[in-house]
Amino acid sequence: MLTLRYHLTEEEYFDYNYYTAWAAPDKKGYRLRYYLRVFLMYAAVAALYIFTNHSRQLTIDLVIFVVIAVAYFLMVPWLIKRSIRKRVHNILLEPENHHILEAAEVILSDTGIIDKDPASESKYDWEAIVKKAETTGSYYLYTSSHHAIVIPKRTITTPPDKRELERLFNTYLPLGSEFPMN
Repeated sequence: MLTLRYHLTEEEYFDYNYYTAWAAPDKKGYRLRYYLRVFLMYAAVAALYIFTNHSRQLTIDLVIFVVIAVAYFLMVPWLIKRSIRKRVHNILLEPENHHILEAAEVILSDTGIIDKDPASESKYDWEAIVKKAETTGSYYLYTSSHHAIVIPKRTITTPPDKRELERLFNTYLPLGSEFPMN
């Protein structure tokens, strides 16, 4: 059994939301469709502008539109992070969500997982974990496509705790629960 007590930070909560909404490997198709949709809309606007103005300086117009497009596409990751950060900030401002950053306790054992905070207590069988992800700062144990138990790695402070966590994950979370790495 492993008991972890911590306060999730706003940055850890943001990282979880960013990973879940945008950066997870299984979001690759979504990211590609997003870029393609933006590119097609931008190309349509550029083509409409160029052809309706009957520009004699087609090369200059194309260069300008290409430079703007490249600049925008380079900014997309920053814009997405900014949008998610603002959404997370607004979520945390709502009184009903204050418990998210308050004291949490996660108990992992052979019988399952108990996730407690001041507002709730949930018990999960290991079979309830549909996906497991590991980032540089946390483990995410997903109970659905948009909800996970967030375990910051900073809470695993001793080698015995790390070994116990690895044992539980290896025993109860099959490889199929990992996000595909494509």
